[in-house]
Amino acid sequence: MAEQTHKDRILVIDRDPNERAMLVEAALEPFGYLVEVAEDGGTALSMVLDAAPDAIILDLNVEGLSGQDFLAALNAQSLEVPVIVLADRGKESAALDAFRLGAKDYVVRPFREAEIIQVVERALMDGRLRRERETLVLEVQRAADDAERHLRELKTLMSIGKSVTALAQPAETFDRALRAALQLTRAESAGLFLRDAETNQLIVRAGHNLSRNLIEQMGQPIEDALAALVMNSQESYLGSGAGLDKFRPAQQGAYAVIYAPLVFQGQAIGVLWVANTRLEFEPHMKDIMTALADYAAIAVANARLYSAMERHSEQLQQQLEAAQTQAAEEGFGVAEGGDAASGFGVADLARELRRPLTELLGNMNLFRTGEMGPLPAGLQAAVDVMHRQLDTLVRRIDELSPPDDHAL
Repeated sequence: MAEQTHKDRILVIDRDPNERAMLVEAALEPFGYLVEVAEDGGTALSMVLDAAPDAIILDLNVEGLSGQDFLAALNAQSLEVPVIVLADRGKESAALDAFRLGAKDYVVRPFREAEIIQVVERALMDGRLRRERETLVLEVQRAADDAERHLRELKTLMSIGKSVTALAQPAETFDRALRAALQLTRAESAGLFLRDAETNQLIVRAGHNLSRNLIEQMGQPIEDALAALVMNSQESYLGSGAGLDKFRPAQQGAYAVIYAPLVFQGQAIGVLWVANTRLEFEPHMKDIMTALADYAAIAVANARLYSAMERHSEQLQQQLEAAQTQAAEEGFGVAEGGDAASGFGVADLARELRRPLTELLGNMNLFRTGEMGPLPAGLQAAVDVMHRQLDTLVRRIDELSPPDDHAL
């Protein structure tokens, strides 16, 4: 029986109108085929050249271009269409000649509808198998291409993740995350909103190919209902077309977007997004953006922690240098018989420095030993260095003014 997903087209070439009607109305059309008819070989050849059918039923005695000439013309055009010839009883030799010219099968008059269907189905089988093979090859190739693309995306994502989380400077972190988003989603624009810890507002922190309104609001609070929704739900969003009308993304002219929340330790700290003005994003790109946002959240948190520790270390260094300067000016002379008041001032300053330094040293040790979770290799090395520096500072303070057990 004819395939359900592809209706086979049959061209009937027959000089006898009654026989044509029987073939078309009593046999082929009731069985589900799409049927076209021609009365002579010349017209039929033009029809085949315009759009080749799936099979041809050919009366060898058609007018104009004969049946044999029609078969020869098909061969000359390299058209591989199965041809079933209609031959008169007693003239089977004509059918054998047609086989030499490329005919697929033949039927001898008078024929029955069931016989016609059986022969047509047999002739169509090769074409169906060929289409199935071609479809299968295309599906396998498409699957292989998709797998190769996903593998490239995964490798790129892993590489980008390692590089982003190892960065300590916020500006460099933001730029790397945005470039990765553009590369992996093939988006036209990308941006990063971060929540301000004090005001709880979303701030435009970075972007590529931003619309004018976002460029003008760089570093300033931004109203974006979709970003707020994504941060509250902590779920990524992919949408396009009319579905975006109720959200009105801050990026003007956006037709399709992906918004992914930056979540760190259960808290949403921002949104990483991409947008297109015409093309929709493929569904799997939502997962890519989610992974990138996770990397970016870790990188932002690491950069903030690194910056805070760096500032605190600089402050402590400045306090220690001030204490050393004061000690030098006052001669650090209590033990040598100097001014006791001066000696007391140095000891007092040492006590003020020793307590916060010791507490910070203990806190940093939690990061250094992994008790607060694993750190990227670049940040782990930085923490180790700062831990050693703080330990050195504490020892120098102890040398400057030995700790008093009662004071501690």
